[in-house]
Amino acid sequence: MTNEFTAWCNYYYQLSTLFADVEEYFQNLLNDAPLYSGQTRLSEVDALIDYYRAVQAEKTKMEQMAEEVKQAERTILAMMRHFEIQPGTVLTGEIPGEMAYEVWADEQDSIHIRKTRELAAEEDDPNIIVIKLSGF
Repeated sequence: MTNEFTAWCNYYYQLSTLFADVEEYFQNLLNDAPLYSGQTRLSEVDALIDYYRAVQAEKTKMEQMAEEVKQAERTILAMMRHFEIQPGTVLTGEIPGEMAYEVWADEQDSIHIRKTRELAAEEDDPNIIVIKLSGF
């Protein structure tokens, strides 16, 4: 069993949640952007340039992530269409040890996903050795 559809839905949930955080961070950068107000010291102008370059880099990162979200959405929609899952059909899934969620497509081919509950962390399997690195 490949769990491919589950993996795409889990990926979409995690990516869209991360995208919302990145989008909020970008908006805060824009809101807090310093303005040129007659500064005459070159170092002050350099600081403005550095800030705006950082904002541009964050915008590029956000745009790339938005494309990843769209690609995941297209993949999920293609799978739903293949199996003739009708818009509005709520499917349930979970990210083990984290949360349960619902996912569905609407009539406009948008994917919606929402967390329904937290899940208790899974107990460690005594047959699996976990190596934790420190100092990084």
